[in-house]
Amino acid sequence: MPTIDLPGHIFRAYDIRGKIGADITPDRVRLIARTFALDVLPAPRRVVLARDLRASSKELAAAALEGLIEAGAEVWDIGPVPSPLGYFAAGQWQASGAVVITASHRPPDENGMKLRLGDRPFFGDDLQGLYQKALAGSPGPGGGTNVERDPYPEYFAAAMKYVKLDRPLRVVLDLGNGAGLKTAPRLLKELGCDLDLLFADDDGGQFLGRGPDPTHPGAMDVLSARVCEIGADLGIALDADGDRIAVVDEHGRFLGPDLAAIPFCRDMLRDGPEVFVTDVRCTASTHADVEAHGGRLEMAKCGYPFILAKMGELNAAMGFETTGHYYFRNPDIKFDDATFASALVCSILSRTDQPLSAIIDSAPVYYPADEERWPCPDDVKFKVVDRLTEVYSAHHKVLAIDGVRVERPDGWALVRASNTAQELTLRWEGNSPETRDAIGADLTARTAEVLAEFGIAH
Repeated sequence: MPTIDLPGHIFRAYDIRGKIGADITPDRVRLIARTFALDVLPAPRRVVLARDLRASSKELAAAALEGLIEAGAEVWDIGPVPSPLGYFAAGQWQASGAVVITASHRPPDENGMKLRLGDRPFFGDDLQGLYQKALAGSPGPGGGTNVERDPYPEYFAAAMKYVKLDRPLRVVLDLGNGAGLKTAPRLLKELGCDLDLLFADDDGGQFLGRGPDPTHPGAMDVLSARVCEIGADLGIALDADGDRIAVVDEHGRFLGPDLAAIPFCRDMLRDGPEVFVTDVRCTASTHADVEAHGGRLEMAKCGYPFILAKMGELNAAMGFETTGHYYFRNPDIKFDDATFASALVCSILSRTDQPLSAIIDSAPVYYPADEERWPCPDDVKFKVVDRLTEVYSAHHKVLAIDGVRVERPDGWALVRASNTAQELTLRWEGNSPETRDAIGADLTARTAEVLAEFGIAH
């Protein structure tokens, strides 16, 4: 069997990803898929194969199929779908695992793979172990099979069990030319929403409408303008592979995903106390609002595996990340699915006579600063965070599960060491613009002092 060069840098924390051609090739995808099925998946090796709408995904999925068949797997090919449909099919059909060809919200010249072991994500050290196994390049027994299957009827039937529209809503849905166009318009129409669609054409993964990432600066401008133009109740945008959403209110105002979680949390607290999970970047507005309505919001490290693990530990009703991923304690859809989250927020909004802006504006107000990124070498950045933890813990309550988050009566500050770049990220907010600026001045000054201790000027 010929040796295939396999670069380790494409095996990232949560997925396999890189530039098409330079990093991601059919030969490499075939090798990874074969190794995953052969050396990771338990027998019987029944694997869901899915892909997003990028032009390169068709060829890469064909290569993955070859690798899975070489491993002797029974492949259930569900074709071009949002990534969450691959997760749904793996769980619903009790597959051994899933291979999803996608680069998520990354640019068109990238692609990659998301893997599932059973109905759970395959990530972190397991991905690094897969890399080592793939380097060995074990040949497979062959004899696998391929069957095309359709998950859509089961998916829509499952999703509709949990959503219902109590009053008419007009919704602008920005699909971003992504895979969500396969599911979101149909589910929201079945729900009864009056839909106005943006960027609803499949352009082969070029994402010419507004780009693959709705949270990129300027990406929401067209959606915001359209909401105001037609008097819609809200606007919703999906990312390229359909696992993240971004929301604007009826005034076209962008709501950070942590703020947009407030209607979800309030609705789930109507019947009594619940626990929710978020990451360490979450605004204090959402923390305070959840507490005011009888709930508890716990924090976990950034990244979906940590959110899901904390949710399981606490039996949390919902988890969410500041990147727009939402997870629910739901027997059928227990993963980040932008289509389902879109339907759920519409269902929730229809149960109140308040506009979305009024719900958000009734929460305690905090004023965030723009995130700052400071260069810092890999061999120093975690030491800087440790030192800042010592400095702040002398006089403040700190949370040190992912960087150091400093809690204050009037706001908070956060310093994290990036997992992917040689830099520190700094965030802060206060309960007034003046307080925010004072917290930021203190944080930046202390961080600069600690960097100086390590001989780094800023």
